[in-house]
Formats: sequence, structure tokens, C-alpha cells
Amino acid sequence: MAESSIVIVTYNGLLEHTIPCLESIFRGTGDEDYEVIAVDNNSSDGTPAYLTELAGREPRLKCVLNATNRGFAGGNNDGIRVATGRVIVLLNNDTRVSDGWLSRMRSTLLADRSVGLVGPVSNAVGNEQKIFISGATPEDILGEGRTWAEMSGGDSFETDRLGFFCVAFRRDLLELVGLLDDAYDLGFYEDDDYCLRVLKAGYKLVCREDVFIYHHGSASFGKVPHRTKDLLKKNRRLLEQKFGIRYNPRHPRDRQLDLAENCLLGALTTPQQVSALTSRGKNRLQIARTLMPRSWLKRLLFLRRLRFLERRIAALQPPCNSYVFEDKEKLL
Repeated sequence: MAESSIVIVTYNGLLEHTIPCLESIFRGTGDEDYEVIAVDNNSSDGTPAYLTELAGREPRLKCVLNATNRGFAGGNNDGIRVATGRVIVLLNNDTRVSDGWLSRMRSTLLADRSVGLVGPVSNAVGNEQKIFISGATPEDILGEGRTWAEMSGGDSFETDRLGFFCVAFRRDLLELVGLLDDAYDLGFYEDDDYCLRVLKAGYKLVCREDVFIYHHGSASFGKVPHRTKDLLKKNRRLLEQKFGIRYNPRHPRDRQLDLAENCLLGALTTPQQVSALTSRGKNRLQIARTLMPRSWLKRLLFLRRLRFLERRIAALQPPCNSYVFEDKEKLL
């Protein structure tokens, strides 16, 4: 048995995604006690043969070779059933991990039993886990991600949604909430579904800002946009019918502004802390700017708040003495 189990679902993309992902895990996870469970969904590019060969010389790797494409939820469920770890991580094959990633996420889950799911920040994700990255290559992106993680100093925030490109949870949560719902066909909204179930069970969702994971994004569906659009519509309807709700989560641009505002309320005791919080606040605002509302009224309100936060963050100066912004009213 391993302390942690990392489940990866593969469907083609062997050279572009799977090999670099696995190499980054075995290189960047250090001496952690972990196993990797690779579930292949009937790839046609040599992935099954590669995984079988690699498992023969890498004892930490287990393979599950499906005869059909079981989709994201089905493939992950197959891997979860094989997993032995107290902590289980679902990781896309189009990711690359950074040093210390697993130990940090695992420590959050084991230190605070009220946390149900924990995830990282990334360059490509559809919610406020996304940070602005200017690099073009995976190596450059990972380098910027390491800088962000170093600036973050163990900070984290709660959220209502976590992207399942990389998410970790304890086995006891799995026993309470269950597996992913594989009714969502090949993919989309199964992660929203699971987040809703975890929140309903009374647990928190947490993003650790000092864990950065490179994510290519849309590795399986990006090449067939019409199929993606159809799946999004179909699975959104399925989620709304299942939970009896109109699913309308808060827009990522508003959450980015919230996180930028949080930087203004952080402890500012040294010039280095001021610099780190200022950089992170500006980064969040830069992401928000790319998500401008189309409606003129929403755009007006958004720009008013955005510009206010830009001025406040630009006004931050290294303090002469130690101080802490204890409440929002003192600052705003």
C-alpha cells in the first residue's frame, strides 16, 4: 500500500502529453510514498504498449488498459478502484508537476479534516485557480509558476469549484461521497458535479497558491470543437436536472477581483511581502481584464471595481514599521 495514489487517464497524446507528464511525476515528487495508476482509454498511438513496458521497470506504476473509451469519469473511477493510497490524486495526462506539489496538497488534507478537495494554481483552468503566465513553453511556464509558488508562502483560498485537471482528496471522502458520476459521457461537468456533492456533504474546497501545475488544456477535446460544444450543453443540462438547480456559478472574473482584493488585506511587515502581494494582486487583475463582460452595465460595474483595485494595489508602499491590515474598512 502507498500513502498516496496518483490516477492518470490517457487517451492518445503519448509523446506530447503522457510521457512528459509521467517523467515530471517521477522526477518532481521526490521521496514521497506514492503509486501512479495509469488508465488508458483504448489509445491507438502506442500508449498501451508504452505503459506496459514502463510498468515492467518502474515498480511505482500500475496500468489499467481499457478496451473502450470510458471517458474522464469512467477512466478515473477505474483507477480509483485500483488505488491503495490514503490520499488519492486525479491528474490529467496533459500536465507537468513541480517540486513539492504532492506533499503540500496532502498536508492540507491531513491537517484539516474539514477540507474535502484541494487543488493547485495553473496556467490553464476555467476558474480562479488560473494565474497569468507569459511564458510560451512548458519549461518557461513552470519557471513562472515556481516564482508564484515562492511568493505565496503557503497561502490558500476557499472556492466553490476546483478544476479536476489536478485534485486531491482523502479516501474517507470517497467512501462518503462516492465515485465520479460517469453519466457525463466522455467529459465536462463531472468535476462540477463532484464539487457540489462535496460541498453538500459539508466539506470545504481549497486551492493552494504555493502549488503550481502546468496544464496544456483541451488535450482530448480541443481538436473537435463542435463535439466539445455539444457535450458542454448536454452535460450542463444533466447536472441541472440531477441537482434541481439552474447552475450559474460566480464568474471567474469576479473571483479574480476578490482574490486581488484579498492581497490588499494581507500581512505587510516587510518590503518583500509588499512586493509579493503587489505582484500577485496585479497578476489577478491582469487575468480579470481578459474576461471583460459584454453587457455595458456589467462592464461599467466591472471596470469601476477593477480600476479601484488597480489604484489601491499601485499605492502599496514598503512600510516603515511593521503593520497589518486587520480589516477591510481601514483600507477601503
